[in-house]
Amino acid sequence: MPTCKLRMKGFDYEQIERDLDELGGQGWETVGSIAPSFGPGQAIEIGVVLKRPRTW
Repeated sequence: MPTCKLRMKGFDYEQIERDLDELGGQGWETVGSIAPSFGPGQAIEIGVVLKRPRTW
């Protein structure tokens, strides 16, 4: 799974979107997100919950 690190000016949201688009092309679907904070409104990481049909 791709990992996007927090930079000095925040997250690279364009890269996150590209990664999610690529995963979507592989059959993954975003079903939720988690952004734990360590202060008033300050998130240092974002977790994305994905699902796809099981293939045997």
